[in-house]
Amino acid sequence: MKKLLLLVISCLLSCQASAGVNLDALLNKVTLPLQAEQWVTTKTALVSVMVNAAVNDQGIERIQSDVMQQLTRLSDKGDWHIVSFDRQQDKSGLESIQILAQARLQQADLGNLRDKAKSISKPGETFTINNVQFTPNDDELRQANAALRSNIYQQAKTEIDTLNKIYPDQKYYLYQVNFFTPELPMPMVQNAMYRRAEMSASAPVPQPPLQVGNKVQLQATVIVVSFPDQLAQKVMAH
Repeated sequence: MKKLLLLVISCLLSCQASAGVNLDALLNKVTLPLQAEQWVTTKTALVSVMVNAAVNDQGIERIQSDVMQQLTRLSDKGDWHIVSFDRQQDKSGLESIQILAQARLQQADLGNLRDKAKSISKPGETFTINNVQFTPNDDELRQANAALRSNIYQQAKTEIDTLNKIYPDQKYYLYQVNFFTPELPMPMVQNAMYRRAEMSASAPVPQPPLQVGNKVQLQATVIVVSFPDQLAQKVMAH
C-alpha cells in the first residue's frame, strides 16, 4: 500500500507540472539544514613561478619554449603549465615579458627551490618562486565532496526514518536536496612560512608534515514531505 501511495503522489505531482496546478500547499513540508565536513589531505603543493624576461622581436617566438625548458630544470617531476603571459614594450624598445607558470610537486621536490630558480636565471630572464600552496588538487576535492554528499544523504534518511516513526500515518519521503559549498579555507600556515623562507637567503626552508590537510564543508537544504493525513488515509483505504 505504501508503494501505491507513493505512485499516486508521483502521478499527482506530474499532473501538477503539466496542468499548471500548484499542489505544494497540500504537502506537509519539513525543511532540514544539514552539514557535513571532513579533512582532505594532500601530499603535493601547487608551486607558482614568476618569470620576468626582456627580449627583442625575434626572441618573442622562442621565449615560451625556453621558459618551459628551464622549468623542467627547476623540477622535471611536475607537469608545468603557463597560466598567464603578459607583454609590453619598454622605453628601450625591448619587449618586457611576465609569465606565471604552475605545477603540482611532491614534498620531496620542494627542497632548495629558491636556489634552483636562481641557478636557472640569466641576464634578461629571471625565475622567482612566487608561491607554494599545500591545497588539495581537483581529484582529492572531488573524492571528498562525494563522501560529503553520501554523508548528507544518510543524515536525510535518518531524519525521514525518525519522522515516519513519530508520525507513522504521514509517510514522509525525500522531496528536494539543494547543495551549496562554503568558501574554501585559506591556504595552510605552512605556505606563509615557506614564502618567508624563500625570500630570505639564509633562512632554511621548513619541512611541512608528510600530509597537509584542509577541512572542507558541504551544506544542504533538504526538504522532506508528506501528503495530509486525510488524503493519505483515503488513498490507503482503496
